[in-house]
Amino acid sequence: MDSGILYLYGPPASGKSTLARRLAGEFGVEAVDLDAAIVEKAAKPIPQIFAEYGEGAFRALESETLREIASPVVALGGGTLLDPANRAYAEAHGLVAVIDADEETLARRIEAASGTRPLGNKFRERREHYAGFPHHIAADTRILLPGSLSGVIRVPASKSHLHRLLIAQFLAGAPFAPEERGECEDIRATRRCLAALADAAPGGAVTLDCGESGSTLRFLAPLAAALGHEASFIRRGRLAERPMLEYHGLESGVHTLPGDVSSQFVTGLLFALPLLKGDSRIVFSSPLQSRGYVDMTLDVVRAFGIEVAEEENGFSIRGSQRFAAPEEVLSPEGDWSGASFWLAANKLGAKVEIANLNALSRQPDRILARVLENLETAGEIDISQFPDAFPALVVAAAAVRGTTRIVNAARLRIKESDRIAAMEKTMAAFDVAMESTADTATIHGNPGPWRPCEIDAAGDHRIAMAAAIASTRAAGPVLIHGASCVAKSYPAFFDDFLEMLKM
Repeated sequence: MDSGILYLYGPPASGKSTLARRLAGEFGVEAVDLDAAIVEKAAKPIPQIFAEYGEGAFRALESETLREIASPVVALGGGTLLDPANRAYAEAHGLVAVIDADEETLARRIEAASGTRPLGNKFRERREHYAGFPHHIAADTRILLPGSLSGVIRVPASKSHLHRLLIAQFLAGAPFAPEERGECEDIRATRRCLAALADAAPGGAVTLDCGESGSTLRFLAPLAAALGHEASFIRRGRLAERPMLEYHGLESGVHTLPGDVSSQFVTGLLFALPLLKGDSRIVFSSPLQSRGYVDMTLDVVRAFGIEVAEEENGFSIRGSQRFAAPEEVLSPEGDWSGASFWLAANKLGAKVEIANLNALSRQPDRILARVLENLETAGEIDISQFPDAFPALVVAAAAVRGTTRIVNAARLRIKESDRIAAMEKTMAAFDVAMESTADTATIHGNPGPWRPCEIDAAGDHRIAMAAAIASTRAAGPVLIHGASCVAKSYPAFFDDFLEMLKM
């Protein structure tokens, strides 16, 4: 490929022209409809060209016109690439993406456009032809064109902080923090489960739909047990496969956990144990990882009047305590996890300013800002204390010369995806070398520009956002499949991305 043209291809009436116009508006680029260009060149409508000169003459004119167009987005005719020479030309000059559409929809559209399509509906006989192209556009595919990001952004509320505030407010009987526009799916899951707990009879059975939110499940499972409920949990997506502890018959006393267990289990106990009659201790059998998330929990529960004492290898919690709302209403902080992608973008040349971050936040991903400042000389980075920043860090490391080794990353294999494997596959698609072991990732910097490509987000919001940031370094279009998964943590991500994209 020697240029970055996006050729939109597919059956007649699949929506190529409509999509081309939309992309032109989103990215501020010129988009050309090949059929329209042919009509302008011939000064005749296509049915008239067919009627007067036949299909052979039309195809010759089509091939000639194709080679005259160099716009960033080109909507091809439904049969343009049946000619092997045309296909070779398009694939040498850009990325050909076939729009997938169902046969019934195509037939309905073609019938409605009667008289304008001289060959009628050719989908069935061309089905194998369209299927033979490597790149396809589905309903949940996000198309990004290269460009630079700049502007001022406000990231969403920290879901880590907001989860904790909502639970503390529920236990204190205080009003919930108001719902924000475009609130993410994980926070909606926590609100939904807290509402179910509020409606449940004392000590009664309750079903909590946690969606795909690990925080919701791991925070509320011990809490429901401490409140005396017989709770069942709906776990969607990969959450059903992620590690979980059992809390049936939760009692006060000593609770021993390995320090490399998810900090979410620790947070759940810090909410639940103060409610039990007896005193309790949390003891770590190995050093605690992701300590910042536990510190955030401690700040919240202490603000709501809960006493937790720190010990050499854990915490002691007095029993029979009650949550009480502080006089000053607490508001959630801006999300350093969401901000990590814009910080990585700045390492790729963007000029993004984030307006609503607390520089003194307990959020572990705050560490990324300092790590990125020294990335060129870092060599080895321990990700154990801020694992959610891994996808953004990989993209940033890929853009600098030299080799970066990210260690203590084993827990990333049991997130919404196996994030180490998913990022290895993502960077390979961009032609950036990355290899991994069970708990390390080694990235070999390649300043780029990177290869146009397609990415499978693997159902993981952070993979989709990392791929979007990487697309700004690509030499041509990037397709991200399953892009709507960003709703898990940052529903407005692509809106913000497009707002700041300057061609």
